[in-house]
Amino acid sequence: MWKRQYISKGGRLTLIRSTLSSMSVYFMSLFYLPRKVRLRLEKIQRDFLWGGGALEQRPHLVKWSLVCLERKKGGLDVRNLAWMNKALLGKWNWRFAIENGALWKQVISGKYGVEEGGWCTRVISGRNGVGLWKAIRKEWLGMYSSLAFRVGSGRRVRFWNDIWCGDEPLCEFFPSLFAISLAKDVWVSEVWNSDDEGEAWTPIFSRALNDWEIEMVERFMLKIQAFRVQRENEDNVVWTGSSSGVFSVKSLYSMLEPEGSALSPFGSIWRAKVPPKVAFFAWEASWGKILTLEQLQRRGYSLANRCFLCLSEVETVDHLLLHCVKTRALWNLLFSLFGVAWVLSGSVKDTLLGWHGAFVGKTRKKAWQMAPLCIFWTVWKKRNLLAFRNEGFSLQRLKYSFVCNLWSWVRVFIVLSPYSLVSFIEWLGSK
Repeated sequence: MWKRQYISKGGRLTLIRSTLSSMSVYFMSLFYLPRKVRLRLEKIQRDFLWGGGALEQRPHLVKWSLVCLERKKGGLDVRNLAWMNKALLGKWNWRFAIENGALWKQVISGKYGVEEGGWCTRVISGRNGVGLWKAIRKEWLGMYSSLAFRVGSGRRVRFWNDIWCGDEPLCEFFPSLFAISLAKDVWVSEVWNSDDEGEAWTPIFSRALNDWEIEMVERFMLKIQAFRVQRENEDNVVWTGSSSGVFSVKSLYSMLEPEGSALSPFGSIWRAKVPPKVAFFAWEASWGKILTLEQLQRRGYSLANRCFLCLSEVETVDHLLLHCVKTRALWNLLFSLFGVAWVLSGSVKDTLLGWHGAFVGKTRKKAWQMAPLCIFWTVWKKRNLLAFRNEGFSLQRLKYSFVCNLWSWVRVFIVLSPYSLVSFIEWLGSK
């Protein structure tokens, strides 16, 4: 436990993604993960991420539901165990649908029976001895809307209810025609007429068509006219969640994952060549969740709220990292080094969203992408020294720390080791 307390949040995130969230994958690939077990495992991951294994309780700054989102949606790309369990169990439903000659499928089919069409087993409602496949069969309902069918003989595909002609079932494309259809559960092969006179679709309706329905019937016939039934071929199932049409756990997991933030600065945070702990801090700042005095007051602490740098304004995330007089000196230094004119946005998130470096040139673009994260990290470290060690403030030291941090990161990640600090400053200002 003493080792974990000295791992940065970036390192903890790496360990969670590579180890803690992967240890249960083997179990979840076949069994349903009980809710109590899942919550316990998630608590271990949350406590490790925010506390590092410390004995005292430390605040969880961002909701776990946001942490489990993809980086493009504003999260940290940590696996959600519930969604992962559903995706892994869904793979067995896909295998049941496509592996016709497998022995395990024959055993399952013989025990529980098969629904018409043969794509899945019957709904299991018994209590004893069916827990394993019962949990797997429940995931079929969530997968069915993402399945499409490629018609061969047409004996296993429903004409009205399955997706085989377009992106939606025909019953949703033409609900009024479906309402007057004589056989609503008819198979595709039964609507296809093939005789000596030719081949054609022959849907049957329960009444004669009205004049105002003729145009709709024409559109209906034009839609299905492009498809043909081939008696010698088998019907196949297609997974619409991927471009290849083949099921993958990753694609189903992405479909189960809810939508996150529409505008997330993931590119400015995670594509910048900075240490993981710095990228993690920038992610926290983009959500406005770093422990400034304002955040501490919201959590119930009785503290005087005054910025440790300027000693005049309220310490909020945006003020500390963007608008403080001392921090603005770093931004002005950065803009002067690159020779650009820039107006900062009102929030950290908006600043990172608009931080594009095409105009600084290809050779200096990576350094430009590092720069805002370097300012955030330098200011935060200096703020903590003032808050906890009562060190004196020096603007020249702050500027020097910023330039040295940026220089060290550029040397490590962009391989500019021959450059001295003076040469690096000249390189930044080069046109």
